Amino acid sequence: MPEAELLLWLLSGTSLRKSMPVRPLADHDIPQVADLYWTISRERKGPTPLAVQQFLRELYFTNPWIDSSLPSLVYDEKGTIAGFLGVVPRRMSLRGEPVRIAFGGNFAVRPEFRNTLAGLHLLRTYMEAGQDLSQTDSANDTSRALLERLGFTTILPLCVHWIRLLRPARFVTYAMSQFTHSALLAALEVAAKPFCNVADSVAVRFSSSPFRQNESHLEAAELDVETLLRCLAEFRGGYSLWPEYDEHSLRWLLNFMERMKGHGDALRRFVLRDGKGKIVGWYVYYVTAGGLAEVAQTGGARQHLKSILDHLFHDAWSHGSIALHGVVDRRLMADFSEKNCLFTCRGGWTVAHSRKPDLLELLNRGDAFLSRLDGEWCLAFGG
Repeated sequence: MPEAELLLWLLSGTSLRKSMPVRPLADHDIPQVADLYWTISRERKGPTPLAVQQFLRELYFTNPWIDSSLPSLVYDEKGTIAGFLGVVPRRMSLRGEPVRIAFGGNFAVRPEFRNTLAGLHLLRTYMEAGQDLSQTDSANDTSRALLERLGFTTILPLCVHWIRLLRPARFVTYAMSQFTHSALLAALEVAAKPFCNVADSVAVRFSSSPFRQNESHLEAAELDVETLLRCLAEFRGGYSLWPEYDEHSLRWLLNFMERMKGHGDALRRFVLRDGKGKIVGWYVYYVTAGGLAEVAQTGGARQHLKSILDHLFHDAWSHGSIALHGVVDRRLMADFSEKNCLFTCRGGWTVAHSRKPDLLELLNRGDAFLSRLDGEWCLAFGG
């Protein structure tokens, strides 16, 4: 059967669904799913660490958004788990009305079963589960192409990434060693480190340098759950779609991120106040000494955004990070640009599917108060 016809057949309402060996994830599947995740998704060798099983069990059986009608899925071929698709529901509001969103991730199929169309069966079952919106915020080029052929749409306003270099010389050697996977380049990075440190120390001294670190006048304090809830409610104005948290779900999320260390050495989170003690902003990010710091969320009053960024940049720089990376709301790109940020779409694609065109239209016009904190990017394993 030609590929185009096959895809249409899979998406049609045929009786095929009756024979599909796709079922909800069960606890006894975790060892096999962990092996899939470790060897295929993470491309690691050797035995799967027990911590991977603990991670998957906690993520898919104890998260605060569990919905029995939106389970994670396995493709069970006579007792062998041939494929897996993790699903995490999220609660959101569309102008105050509840919206069911299911984020898909940790998608893997055993190579020997790929000719069985296990992956397409998993995706089809996921898409038909009844949620208002199916979404992922970490698609690579391959998965994005597949999902678009199945009817997903790339949400460009949620795909614009920013990078702020903090130690430019170190960043160049780091990037070369990371993206080429050459042992020689990795050795050269180590050898060049002292010279790069000197160059970077010079780069931040001049007032006209784009790499200079400006200390913010804002006062910082540890961002607790109650304060973050207040911030999310106060500063979401002007958007039609926003995430809904309560104290339990937000506490679980931040605790999970801190323990799993999915994108860095440590999770840092601060609330920022002006000289009168008024809250004007906040940020949450993973810091990595000698590496890339990953920003989960920044927010606050627009008139204070540059000072918020100054505080974030200085904090990451003082803890040894060589650059910061995050996703930017395109309404704020001018402010990020003025703070010497660079922009790219090469950092993970957000794609979505819905039978409600107004939801996709809303996302495509950037009318959603969403960040990396609100999807499946932040639910990663850092081992």
